[in-house]
Amino acid sequence: MKIVPLIAIIATMGLGVAGWMYSNQQQTTMKLVVGASGGTDGATGLKAANRNLDGRVAAISGERKKALEAGTEAFTLMQRSAEEVSQAEAELTRQQDALAEMKARVDEAKSSQGEIHAELDALLAFFRSLPALSGVSDLNEAVATLESTVAQEKERASTLKTELEEKSTVRAAAAKKVAELSAELARLDGANRRFEEEYRKNDDEFMVLAVDKSFNFVVFTVGKDSGLIASDTDPVLVKRGSELIAKLRIVSISNGQVIAEFNPSELAPGVNIEVGDRVFKQKPIGS
Repeated sequence: MKIVPLIAIIATMGLGVAGWMYSNQQQTTMKLVVGASGGTDGATGLKAANRNLDGRVAAISGERKKALEAGTEAFTLMQRSAEEVSQAEAELTRQQDALAEMKARVDEAKSSQGEIHAELDALLAFFRSLPALSGVSDLNEAVATLESTVAQEKERASTLKTELEEKSTVRAAAAKKVAELSAELARLDGANRRFEEEYRKNDDEFMVLAVDKSFNFVVFTVGKDSGLIASDTDPVLVKRGSELIAKLRIVSISNGQVIAEFNPSELAPGVNIEVGDRVFKQKPIGS
């Protein structure tokens, strides 16, 4: 039973020696590590090198950041410059086109300048050909003289217009009078034609076929175009040779047979109407 406590004591002592040896080894290792890293003050060793490296890395990172920022800014400026160059090129192209168009206009104006001078010379020559502008020396004088002449002609035209209106009024009155006279002339012409027709009918000769002295009428025949009318106010005449012996008033006309009466008191003494005497229609007044 005494051996067990002894073994325990020995074991305890062994563990203490082992612990001491391990602790001593740990201290030695820590010293080596601390010595390698530059000790506790950080002046030398790996730790200092690491700190220096970290410092350089930080410095390089800062410079890298600045370089990136500068590069980004430079790229932005480059893009802006490229846009400005593109705009400048477009503006240059536009200016070149405008310049080309202006040159074309100038060339056209130069080419037409001679034509304009020729037209002005022709216009001046035309003005000088006018009687009122024969002595003009240039276009300004011609225009001034022409304006004065136009003003005079306008005044003259106004006067002529007034006179024309007055004459138009007189002409209208004359035309109205002519129309009235023409209507009267037409009426007279119609009357004259009717007169001529009636006068020509005087050449129609009819012959007395029967005489009734008790009832004072005679009988003769006519054609359908004789123009004689019953109860005609114009009497027909009875002649023997060239002598007028009686006047007759037509009583009736039937199928070309005419019955006309006479007034015995109008007969010349001893004269009677007889068969064979000629009958004529009395000529109108003025025959």
